[in-house]
Amino acid sequence: MSDRSHESLTDIEILDILQSMKKDELDVEAKEIIRNGGKAGRQEAHKQALIALNHSFEEKFVEAVTLALGLNPAQAKKIRYKKDRIRILKARGIDYLAIDGAETAQVLAQIAQAITREDAIVTKDLHNIFPFWKEGWPMVQFDSAYKILSEDIQLHYVALIDELLR
Repeated sequence: MSDRSHESLTDIEILDILQSMKKDELDVEAKEIIRNGGKAGRQEAHKQALIALNHSFEEKFVEAVTLALGLNPAQAKKIRYKKDRIRILKARGIDYLAIDGAETAQVLAQIAQAITREDAIVTKDLHNIFPFWKEGWPMVQFDSAYKILSEDIQLHYVALIDELLR
């Protein structure tokens, strides 16, 4: 994000920045991780790519919403959490859950959390998200999960910015 604050930008500059953000590629770091993973570490690379994809989405999400809505630093920090995200956007007239792909963002966040905190074990919330994931079992087929989620989260990100531009 630029070093300028929301207050120092004109409405047209904010709209221009948001329009250009629609072209952001969320998976740049994730693709690099996969490329460097090699064949032997394919699943591990995709596992780390899912974490990177989630991080990239969250950073870009916070940047776009903070810019569009002029959030203060405390609100910008809170917007990272699902309940606060829904509440803050609703207060501004945006139904976050109605934006295409909102569930994808939640699933991606849960997967990243399960990988980092649950040793990549399928949690209750992730049971049957993919046909090959069962609660209590280790996550498998990270490459398939990554492929689906990377496409869906990009679509959600663009839909979110479109909603912010209204």
